[in-house]
Amino acid sequence: MPFLAADDQPRQTALSALSALSAFAVSEPPVVTLSSDGVVLVHGPSEAAIAAGIALSDRLDVTVIVSGGGDVDIPEGLAFPVVHGRIVSASGHFGAYECVVDGFAETRGGPVRDGAVSRCDLIIDLSNAPALFPAFEARDGYFKIDPTDGAALARALEEAGDLVGEFDKPKYVAFRPELCAHSRSSIKGCTRCLDACAMEAIRPLGDVVSIDAMVCAGCGNCAAVCPTGAASYTVPSIDEQLGRLRAMILAYRAAGGADAVVLIHDVSVGRPLIEAIGAALPATVLPFEVNEIKQVGIEVFAAALAYGVSGVRLLTRKAPKNGIATLAGTVGLATAFAEALGYGTGACAIVQADMPDDLLAALVALPRGTPSPNPSSFAPVGAKRGLLEFSLRTLHEVAPAPVALVPLPAGAPFGAVLVDTAGCTLCHSCVTACPTGALSAGEDRPMLRFAENACVQCGLCEATCPENVITLRPQLDFAAWNAPRVTLKEEEPYPCVRCAKPFGTRSTIERVIAKLEGSHWMFTGENARRLDAIRMCETCRVEAALNEGFDPYAGAARPRPRTAADYAAADDEA
Repeated sequence: MPFLAADDQPRQTALSALSALSAFAVSEPPVVTLSSDGVVLVHGPSEAAIAAGIALSDRLDVTVIVSGGGDVDIPEGLAFPVVHGRIVSASGHFGAYECVVDGFAETRGGPVRDGAVSRCDLIIDLSNAPALFPAFEARDGYFKIDPTDGAALARALEEAGDLVGEFDKPKYVAFRPELCAHSRSSIKGCTRCLDACAMEAIRPLGDVVSIDAMVCAGCGNCAAVCPTGAASYTVPSIDEQLGRLRAMILAYRAAGGADAVVLIHDVSVGRPLIEAIGAALPATVLPFEVNEIKQVGIEVFAAALAYGVSGVRLLTRKAPKNGIATLAGTVGLATAFAEALGYGTGACAIVQADMPDDLLAALVALPRGTPSPNPSSFAPVGAKRGLLEFSLRTLHEVAPAPVALVPLPAGAPFGAVLVDTAGCTLCHSCVTACPTGALSAGEDRPMLRFAENACVQCGLCEATCPENVITLRPQLDFAAWNAPRVTLKEEEPYPCVRCAKPFGTRSTIERVIAKLEGSHWMFTGENARRLDAIRMCETCRVEAALNEGFDPYAGAARPRPRTAADYAAADDEA
């Protein structure tokens, strides 16, 4: 190892520890296999589309759709078909695209029809129409190219020509549907992953969501925002990622380093910038590479600060593709935790830079936070939700100025459930809807209990409550997290008026009686005694109904039909 300046020795020790850990076996993510037979659909103005088709025809099975209308002349002698039309929509993924074509005509002047369907493995889109897919830059097998950009077109055609055969793609996100809080009984709850996915690779599927691994580009937004751990990133898994982060920071501290800033970056953007900066990178900046910057969740910020760094920076482009709104929301939450617990206003930030000088200037200009006076060294073991909880608890335990309660903005994945106990009938609809077990019923008595550390603020309890007595309060209450379940409401059970067996809650029974009393013919007048059936357990209620012989569907007696004799008698009386 070449001679190092004394102040750079701790960082080099940290990077060596990180490199040594990365050299060991890391669990490989599962893969999905995409197959392509090389069927390509080229769409665009006739001259550019046909030229692209000619360039690809010796390697791929080409079909060209020219978008100039039926008056376009098609050269003769081409080795591939050329038709007229315009692609109006597309679906599917690399190896299995399906395009809908309007104005389709096989020959000039031939019959024209809309809604024609073409299936292909690849799409070369040279048209001036909007892209067929959101976040199209990350869509495998779809090339949206300006035909006047010769260099970009040449690169796209070269890449497309090699896309024949079978290709293994990482399954970036592991999904556990039993943890999903999207919906219950057709009532919508959490939509964080749906809102975050720029690729539209996530769709509702009943009470859960479905993540299409064939479409997913691995941005990691869904895993970063999923509050239950149903969606988790696999490249690498969160415990492996935090383990690498821990090894780097602890080695830096052990070598005498202080006031470190972790600079989290990805391969495509961050690595070239950091390599260009080289030795000019400040000695207290610890570069930490991840597969995709958007995969970083709150647990990464919390763990890094708990390990004793003075700041966490996320490096992105100045104008990142598909935006960073979701990432900015994550950083905003991390900043709220850090400020409230005394880590300072500069502890968490996004750095946007395209050039090395921009990155250096930003690293120098951003204020640093206050490191923990008693940093932790906890080993990250377990799944995403458990690590999220544990890292936040540790962040609070080692904070420079810990507080018990941190208010959070609306939409945060932590908080309390507030119940208007006067209106609650303990029907337990909310318990049935709660996907995390944060709300629970009593085992021996009618009650509603709540564990705040399990609540993800999905809103299913609030939307399900028939009495509309539930509201949500986003917050991080560490005292409540560390306390046992609290009882929100408890009642004496209602005893059966015949056998005294407890069978329901007093508020529910009395509310039903109040609604029926004096307002329903079955329970008014001389039938008022039937209200006792509401006060009976299920066994006594059935017995009482059978002994009474009452048929609720019988209704009043029908009038006797009039006969000819009746009419004759009436005539005699007259």
